[in-house]
Amino acid sequence: MHRNWFWGVFLVLAAGILVTSRLGVFTYHIGFWTLLIAMFLVAAFVESVIQVTVGGMVFSLAFLAIIFAKPLGIVALAPWTILGAALLLTVGLSLIIKPRWRWHHHGPRVIVNGKDWHHGDWQKDWQEDVQDVDDAEMIVDVNMSSSIRYLQSQDFKRAVIKVSMGNAKVYFDNVTLNEAGADILVDDSFGGVELYIPRKWQVQNDVNTSFGAVEEKGVQTVDETVPQVHIHGNVSFGGLTIIYV
Repeated sequence: MHRNWFWGVFLVLAAGILVTSRLGVFTYHIGFWTLLIAMFLVAAFVESVIQVTVGGMVFSLAFLAIIFAKPLGIVALAPWTILGAALLLTVGLSLIIKPRWRWHHHGPRVIVNGKDWHHGDWQKDWQEDVQDVDDAEMIVDVNMSSSIRYLQSQDFKRAVIKVSMGNAKVYFDNVTLNEAGADILVDDSFGGVELYIPRKWQVQNDVNTSFGAVEEKGVQTVDETVPQVHIHGNVSFGGLTIIYV
């Protein structure tokens, strides 16, 4: 509901700004297409702030700086300089800002770049990034690396998949769903996520994109007796591929 409210207000304000700009109310003349692109960049920035997506916030501001370089007095900065600085800021802020996950259940298993928080194995130097996981609830956090996870839970309820500047492949083909269904949350920033989903699952895809893409491959043969799986979250400057197997 809040998303409809946000976009509704945004479009109304955008119409007002567009009309007033053509009437000469603004001292700085802005072309129609420039103004249109700028308004959507502002919307992308606000949406990224709401979703706490670092890449979306930084790059939205970077593209706005490129568009309005003259009135901002930064013409001397080449676009590639601004984009390069935005990339470094995104990586730096992603490393500084640690993810904070809220759970309604106690004690999820957390796997970050091959290290298992749940069992306290941070003193070990784990090099293997391919793992089998059999917990009903789990978090996969991939930061500037590549990981593969094979889920084998017999009562799967929820998975949180966070990727920043990396790639993750998660296989659900050996999973038995909880009777109430399951939830898959994806938070992808400058990365790639591949979800291998059984073709018989009832999948509800509600993933938001900000300069990203969501693609579905394979053919579904939905079994209505199977509990529903809700895939949602955010993809910013990255890609999510749902592959039905």
